[in-house]
Amino acid sequence: LKVGRRSATLTDFAYAYFCFKNGISFLNEDHWKHQYQLSIDLHDAAADAACALSDTTGVQSYSQAVLSHATSLEDKLNAMFTMVKSLRMTLSLAEAEIYAVRFLMELGEEEPRMSGNPQLDSDISSMIVTVSSMTDDSILNLKQSQDKKLLMLMNLYHEFFYIFQMMDPSRLSSVSLRMVQLSFGCGITELSPLAFAQFGVVVLSGGNAIVGYRMGSLALKLARNLCAPRLISSVIAVVQPYLAWVAEPLQTITESHQHGHTLGAQCGDVSSSTLNYAWFCMAKLLSGCD
Repeated sequence: LKVGRRSATLTDFAYAYFCFKNGISFLNEDHWKHQYQLSIDLHDAAADAACALSDTTGVQSYSQAVLSHATSLEDKLNAMFTMVKSLRMTLSLAEAEIYAVRFLMELGEEEPRMSGNPQLDSDISSMIVTVSSMTDDSILNLKQSQDKKLLMLMNLYHEFFYIFQMMDPSRLSSVSLRMVQLSFGCGITELSPLAFAQFGVVVLSGGNAIVGYRMGSLALKLARNLCAPRLISSVIAVVQPYLAWVAEPLQTITESHQHGHTLGAQCGDVSSSTLNYAWFCMAKLLSGCD
């Protein structure tokens, strides 16, 4: 387990997977009874490594073993998330949505609502009022949380972003709202800045440019406060093309995308780096930069 985790930290997922599978094979026959925590840790780790290697069968096998034998909801959280992430990564989006909704309800949440839902519109308006009534400092100084259930909820909702972007965009506003509600009510997590940015897009699309742009600015400041370079790259890819144009010149937006491209490349976030580079080229063209 230790060697495998070290290998995974060094991004050698193939060797990590090999170690975790060997570790599982060395467990006693009654390991779920007498080696419970070690069994949970090894199966979770094997599922994570299998996900990184796009081994959907392995993810399903090890995650289902955890879900079948875990004695608490907390012990099931990683297996739940890994199953959804693996299905989304292999573009089995309909199945990923089914599992994500099921796990979301097990965690006491409601299924994301569609745009146009009167209660959703009312909740969005209430959150806009809440944000408008708070200073930037009070929002940026919200407590951080390491609660496992909260972290898993934020991760699941983040997976919904990917799923709904391709399956049902009308539910994205509900997802971003809920992530912001959790951040304000339960504590800031690493995904909170991205939630702020996405909610800013929702607010701006509803006609409130001032609050929408402010949410984007807060998202960038919060990401920097959390000292997460990889996160900053993904936040820039949302804030600059969709929100920053409200108040910033194209030349500034161009420079920001170039910075996001560099940060993403340095941190191994290929998707955010590539997306920022595409926006950089477009902004550079529109701004008339050499």
